[in-house]
Amino acid sequence: MKYENIRSQLKTGDILLFSGKGRISEGIKFFTLSKWSHVGMIYRFDDSRDPKGSIFCWESTTLSNLEDADTGKLTQGVQRVELSERLERCFASGYEISVRSLSKNLTDDMIRTLNDFRHVVSGRPYEKDKIELLKAAYDGIFGANREDLSSLFCSELVAEAYQRMGLLPENTPSNEYTPKDFSSEKGLSLSQGYTLLNEIAISAL
Repeated sequence: MKYENIRSQLKTGDILLFSGKGRISEGIKFFTLSKWSHVGMIYRFDDSRDPKGSIFCWESTTLSNLEDADTGKLTQGVQRVELSERLERCFASGYEISVRSLSKNLTDDMIRTLNDFRHVVSGRPYEKDKIELLKAAYDGIFGANREDLSSLFCSELVAEAYQRMGLLPENTPSNEYTPKDFSSEKGLSLSQGYTLLNEIAISAL
């Protein structure tokens, strides 16, 4: 589906799944046995002066080619960037991208909690401990993760946000989640009557 046809349906909390083509992306897909290498979240800011609103991708990434709307900087790590710009860059690099929408809107309390968390982690770096990335994909010989939010990888950011909003249980550390967990390849169960709908592939801007 073209982005222009799905844009009006997107809402804060919806999931974005990316299948990248670079070395790191291919490594993540290999270790997690998944087509998905990256996950982000839709962040929508509606403005009465702009009937379309402003839609962002909130993510933690190694990319630093777009300005972070929260810090005004080009930086790796946690950032909120214009979704249309992120899609344009990713499509130019051969990415596959899908969206999984939440079954209903977040409550006002959830959005306040999410905003508070966004400000807390704004500008934090991408995960520095590469072993932690492997642990998330495969405990095995690497052992289990201990939660540390001083730096975050993509699925850790999304999982922590979902946990703080009460959509995911807190008994699993947020850094144990991978992009695959948020895809239809896994049966992720959400709380409070929420579900993630089927993936919709975004074909172009």
